[in-house]
Amino acid sequence: MQTFLGRNEITFEVALEGGYVIKRSGVTVKNLSEGEKTAIAFVYFVVHLKDQNFDVANGIIVVDDPISSLDSNSLFQAFAFLKNAVKDAKQIFILTHNFNFLKLILNWLNRTKNHQYYMIKNQYTTVSGRTAFISELDKELKDHESEYHYLFKVLYTFKSNGSIASVYHIPNIARKVLDTFLMFRVPSSENSYEKMEKLTFDENKKTSIYKFTNDQSHITGDGFDPSLVPEAQKNVQYLLEMMKEVFPEHYQILEDQFSGQQSSS
Repeated sequence: MQTFLGRNEITFEVALEGGYVIKRSGVTVKNLSEGEKTAIAFVYFVVHLKDQNFDVANGIIVVDDPISSLDSNSLFQAFAFLKNAVKDAKQIFILTHNFNFLKLILNWLNRTKNHQYYMIKNQYTTVSGRTAFISELDKELKDHESEYHYLFKVLYTFKSNGSIASVYHIPNIARKVLDTFLMFRVPSSENSYEKMEKLTFDENKKTSIYKFTNDQSHITGDGFDPSLVPEAQKNVQYLLEMMKEVFPEHYQILEDQFSGQQSSS
């Protein structure tokens, strides 16, 4: 735990009735942070991989999102622990929602053989609603050091089928793409609204983009806004149009990269 967390105040003592007592600076712990709970569970998992009744070299290991609730510093420790613990395993499945952890895994496994990458995608129909399926990991996620290219691709290919389910995730994706675009286009300490004010683009469309990405991607307490369905397609197009007009060279690189994939497929 000391190696993992980088501090030594959390310790384990064997309890008389069996099991362990967790202490912080010598005092029995009453509350643990979510990150500390994750760290304890992860270290416990790694330690028990070495149990005599489990043969790592001939075993199958499944690790499901091992770094949830960990901060960025602990993420690298978790990766190091995991890599060393499973390097000799016959087969390992690693599942994660965290892109930064995914990149660590990709950079590690790309230097080895016999690995495959998949992702869970959703599709929406008016008949069956939302269904999930396993697909090959998107090329944009494999080839780039950030989610930006992949999220741009999601917006670029977005087509609403008129259902709430098909657009529910779009405001968050649009906000991430907008924030990233503004970060390097207007590299100041101003907020998103102030940065957008510096862009030369249709004022009405800018207002619509900002309201869509800001209001619809946050819980406002007003409940679900049914206008999301018609607004999503319109504002995604406004955002792409703004990016293309404000920084055409940047947009062209993104578009050409994705268009090339479409033509080759």
